[in-house]
Amino acid sequence: MSNSNVYLSELIATRLSHDLIGNIGAVSNAVELLNEGDEDDKEDISNILNFSSKVLSKRLKFFRLCFGLSNAAVKSLDELITISNDYLSTLGNPNFPIVADFKISTPKVYKLVMPAVMMMADTIIKGGKITITETEEALLIQPSSPATLNQTKFDNINHILNGGKPEENPSSYAPLIYLLEYLKGSGVQVQLNNQTLVIGA
Repeated sequence: MSNSNVYLSELIATRLSHDLIGNIGAVSNAVELLNEGDEDDKEDISNILNFSSKVLSKRLKFFRLCFGLSNAAVKSLDELITISNDYLSTLGNPNFPIVADFKISTPKVYKLVMPAVMMMADTIIKGGKITITETEEALLIQPSSPATLNQTKFDNINHILNGGKPEENPSSYAPLIYLLEYLKGSGVQVQLNNQTLVIGA
């Protein structure tokens, strides 16, 4: 395994651990409380376990398809839409949800769409939408929000696309770095155009 592959593996492992550890900790703490046998707390503990287990399930399904081997492929467009929106529903404040609007004809591009959706979701601070559009030339992944988008994220995405490194934790950009590595040698380019990620020749 090359040094670049080791680095990418480290980035992905760090990012996924970060995205899962909070809810794993909540489940662990709830189980400890449950084992202590306080009847008054059982309803609260049950709510914690129910919420955290759903978040973990939704995120793991998304991560497995996004970063896993292709034998776990998305089989339909409906499946891609559901799993992506389930993942987005676990992010941020429930009062300010993030949703995905798919305008594509095939699920076969899921290996491109899913890391791009994950990366663009990080630019949304207070609820919004990610629109995924298929044109003859490219896939367009465009975040939008009533609130201001995170310009620092876009600046760092540009640094990476221009061959540089982000000025903050690089594991936050694991989805984009994975996408670039996945496309290496294919002739397909990734660019940022007015806060829209463009994946095309």
